[in-house]
Amino acid sequence: MPRFSLHRHPDHVYHVMNRATRGQVLFRDPGDYLSFQALLARALRVHPMRMLGYCLMPNHFHMALWPSLPDQISTFLQRLCATHAKRLHQKRGTTGCGAVYQSRFKAVPVHTETYFYRVMRYIECNAARADLCERADQWAWSSASAAGRGLGIVIAEWPIPRPPHWLNFVNDHEPLADLDFIRTQTAFGEPIGPVVCDGADRVIVD
Repeated sequence: MPRFSLHRHPDHVYHVMNRATRGQVLFRDPGDYLSFQALLARALRVHPMRMLGYCLMPNHFHMALWPSLPDQISTFLQRLCATHAKRLHQKRGTTGCGAVYQSRFKAVPVHTETYFYRVMRYIECNAARADLCERADQWAWSSASAAGRGLGIVIAEWPIPRPPHWLNFVNDHEPLADLDFIRTQTAFGEPIGPVVCDGADRVIVD
């Protein structure tokens, strides 16, 4: 759980991650991915949330969420993950056999424009980084691909302009320092990017 319940405040974009319990696989086949995408599309309609990007991985998922109300992230994810866990147990005949998700989700604010772009690249490049595909836009289960933006999944307009050659940036080399920093901050529930800026890198607020 993020320290000090940072996700209660709606004035930032958040990097969100949730992971399966040890040894559990959330998505074994295309049907599992498609089922989750259908649930995600429905959750975005029923519990409106500005989702800026996402990526589904075999045992976890990442999202960039931009809430407009306090506690909106908690409500959205608790209902999405609870419904998904129930459906997954029913499909696999494992009802009553324990939790699907490891623990409470991680949600950390992204403070500046520079780190917003780095976090969005980090999210959309997950599958390519894990060698599940060659390019990020080939992974059908993320917002980087045309398929991942289908099935009624709405990707909200970003708080700052999307670069015209965004996919080139996503598929370009990611500095190891960026990866380590984003992973560490997310794991420990700490903000991504400096809270106080020098003026050259603006703070992102709603």
